[in-house]
Amino acid sequence: MFNIEGSELIFLLLVALVVLGPEKLPDAIRKFGKGYAEFKKTVGGFQGELRQVLDEPMKELRDTADAVRQAARFDVADDDPPAMDAATPEEQRPAPPARPVARQQGLNFGSANPRRVDRQAARDTDGGDIEASTAPTDEPNDPATGAEPE
Repeated sequence: MFNIEGSELIFLLLVALVVLGPEKLPDAIRKFGKGYAEFKKTVGGFQGELRQVLDEPMKELRDTADAVRQAARFDVADDDPPAMDAATPEEQRPAPPARPVARQQGLNFGSANPRRVDRQAARDTDGGDIEASTAPTDEPNDPATGAEPE
């Protein structure tokens, strides 16, 4: 409790021996021990009473938290598909899956010009000249018009 180390305790006992003398020192140590025991008993009783007072509200709080967790943990078992009221056949059809994107090996930080990449991909799928469509261009976009070189 007081964080007194051995060397500090010996120093305190030597000071007490000098101040009180060898006749009164044993009685002083007994009185200190009894006082310390009484202090610990009082503090322990206070802590016990405080725990009892706070235990009931904490129990109610835990019960409420458990009830909230139980309410939040609801399982939705939706075995029936949603009803198709008056939906047109186009609305009933599922959307086609997205076309997979061909990724290049290595680091991919995106394209500086995604429209050009889309046009190149369209040319590749249409059977265009693959050599011409995949060849990189060294000419930058025209800054005045934003037009791409062809």
